[in-house]
Amino acid sequence: MNSDNNKVAIVTGAAKNIGRATCIELAKLNFNILIHANTDKKGAKQTKTCVDDYNVNSKIIIGDLTDQNFANDLVNEASKIGNLSVLVNNASQRNFFKFEDMTYEEWRHVLNINLDAVFLTCKRAIPLMRKNSWGRIINLGGLSAHIGAIGRSHVVTSKLAVVGFTRALATEYAGTGITVNCVVPGLIDTIRGKSAGKGLVHPTHSDPPIGRKGNPIEVAKMIKNLCDKDSDFINGQTIHVNGGSFLC
Repeated sequence: MNSDNNKVAIVTGAAKNIGRATCIELAKLNFNILIHANTDKKGAKQTKTCVDDYNVNSKIIIGDLTDQNFANDLVNEASKIGNLSVLVNNASQRNFFKFEDMTYEEWRHVLNINLDAVFLTCKRAIPLMRKNSWGRIINLGGLSAHIGAIGRSHVVTSKLAVVGFTRALATEYAGTGITVNCVVPGLIDTIRGKSAGKGLVHPTHSDPPIGRKGNPIEVAKMIKNLCDKDSDFINGQTIHVNGGSFLC
């Protein structure tokens, strides 16, 4: 594994919510952090301020993850602050469109962000991790992929595909020192964009049985555990953090 003061974690969609909490938790593990945001420079700067409290190197990169050239830029910028060790694919889009009203362009837009971008970042990150014989890839799934949702057929499809992609990579790179896992948040108390709609409409209950929404830090702590140097035996798993909303 890389020396503790020279390992880098890329966290996509890190301007707020689970992404920001993940940056903080990985900084506690002494990872240098590359903070990605699509357009939210202000949020990314706030995340950087939080990360810098832990005396690690950090850097912000703004850009479109569906652009193949940007995936190269992402990994190149990470290499400027250390050896790439962790990739957290957190960025996603959860637009709300009833299926009959959804255009093919809207369908492809969500799949590009939720699935194709994960392919592109992994494609660039894995060769560097293999050189060091160590790496952690965490892909973020979605509860709707496991129980369904109204108005989100594109999201459900893309997030379930991420589970399959995770399993495929975990199998292909088993024994190389790289593990690949999927963390699936349940109903988390986050700030959502207007395009996400008023709320997720699941075919089951709205509130988790535990009686409250989850906190972003509760998801981030699971990601942190999977990125620990002693987590080698956890590979190819889909781990739910949902307060009992879905039992697998």
